[in-house]
Amino acid sequence: MTRRAATLLLLATLSVAGCGGDPATPPADDPAPATSTSEAPSTPSVAGPSVPTGPDTVAADDLFIAGLDSGAIEYTDPETMKILGRGICAELQQGQPVIAEVDAVTTGSRGKWDESAAGAIVGTAIGAYCPEFRALLPG
Repeated sequence: MTRRAATLLLLATLSVAGCGGDPATPPADDPAPATSTSEAPSTPSVAGPSVPTGPDTVAADDLFIAGLDSGAIEYTDPETMKILGRGICAELQQGQPVIAEVDAVTTGSRGKWDESAAGAIVGTAIGAYCPEFRALLPG
């Protein structure tokens, strides 16, 4: 629930500001420091694949942004979109259904993205950050 709220807050910021120059965006800090004293860099409460870290993150980020660009998804700040994409996968890893993520992106954008664009964002995030969830995508 808190990640969903963070996603909605992030999307609201996107739709209001245009250029996300706010360095204190909460969703970027929310997933990582949950257990900073543990040895595992991924989400400790979920077994299985995690959102890429380290050098893999750069490749995943590049893939995500390229996918958004090729799908003609309009956005203003690539860094904010990367945070959104990683957050989508973190929520899927916690058991959120894909349709709930599409709905959150649609609602959180306050009219910027319709269901089709939100679905493309969620699908692109899955392809770049958590391909283990591809089977959940329609078609």
